[in-house]
Amino acid sequence: MNRKNAIIAVLSILLILSLSTSYHVYQEQQRVIELQEGIIEKLTRATIAEKQTVTPLSEGVGCANIVAVRSDNHLGVIGTVHVELKDGNGNVLVNTNPFTDPTTQYSVREAAKVAVDYTNINATNEDISIYFDINGTLIGGPSAGAAIAVATIAAIEGKDVRQDVAITGTIEKGGYIGQVGAVLEKAEAAEQNGMNLFLVPKGQKKLTYHERKIKEYDILGITFVRAYYTPKEIDLGEYMKGKMEVEEVSTIGDVVAYMIL
Repeated sequence: MNRKNAIIAVLSILLILSLSTSYHVYQEQQRVIELQEGIIEKLTRATIAEKQTVTPLSEGVGCANIVAVRSDNHLGVIGTVHVELKDGNGNVLVNTNPFTDPTTQYSVREAAKVAVDYTNINATNEDISIYFDINGTLIGGPSAGAAIAVATIAAIEGKDVRQDVAITGTIEKGGYIGQVGAVLEKAEAAEQNGMNLFLVPKGQKKLTYHERKIKEYDILGITFVRAYYTPKEIDLGEYMKGKMEVEEVSTIGDVVAYMIL
């Protein structure tokens, strides 16, 4: 090989090495860029997700009408449930004055959970405080669950609850509204207290109740009185026609549509 060819061969080898090095450097740069873009994309998605699902609560209040039945005379009464949001540690606090039995306290906690899930917020740094105002009547059973849930949702979202509407119904997992007892007595209490709309669980607009009747009969000149009950079918919508509207609800979403302004 002459000198000229040797120089060309050396230059060719150097060029190949240079191109190879440049290619590997390019590959490494591309890999770094892809990693950076991937990290940026993940951070962006996380930020968006955080904004969507971890919105902090703000202090707020909510109030909804509740109906109950007195244990001494079996008459319906109406009151209110109040919800307050404050900075805290994710607690659900229940004021037990008037007295609330364990089933009601469990219902309160389930209602708060349904409200938090419905609004899709992070409640770990907030306390949800709930209390009842129902003229000293003992609060028993879970029938105020739906009212508690809608009042909590209103407090979280900073909205108002219609005060001409009352509801009776339990609150179940998934936000479903469960059936309750003494619907007729509660409906009468709602109407007598100026409600324009009464919400009942699905399937309880038409109900059967037992009407009390008195029968007198005479035996050997002595008058005896016997009280008895007969089943009677009633459509609450027809029964309250011209006085108050009655509607059925299946889920907390139905309740919100009727009650939150």
